[in-house]
Amino acid sequence: MKTIIHTIALMALLAANVMAKRVPPSVVPPIVTEKSVFSVPHFPEGERAQKGGVVEAREPKTNKLLWQVQIYRTQYNKELEKDVQDVFITSLTLDKVHNLLIMSDEKSRVFILNLATKKVTQIE
Repeated sequence: MKTIIHTIALMALLAANVMAKRVPPSVVPPIVTEKSVFSVPHFPEGERAQKGGVVEAREPKTNKLLWQVQIYRTQYNKELEKDVQDVFITSLTLDKVHNLLIMSDEKSRVFILNLATKKVTQIE
């Protein structure tokens, strides 16, 4: 009987640990043009305080960073694990006619980035 109780307690602890973790973010394919490769790096390089929410452009031949724009900020609750609060971009589309990048995130919000001005607009 004691073994069963220990087994159940161990399973409960393992289940609680698994529930606190999130699944990895979706892979968002980059958009390649003659002048730029647009992508959404999920995990920060350097001094970014949050994961996700960033679009960057790189030079296609050299991979040199041309610019990086934070699309949204994630407000973290200090009482919760940070990784379960991360919000990642899930889709990226280029509107060549209007020179816009359109993206959505895991919260189903839609954002537009004007490539000429780097201004971000949330539409949903």
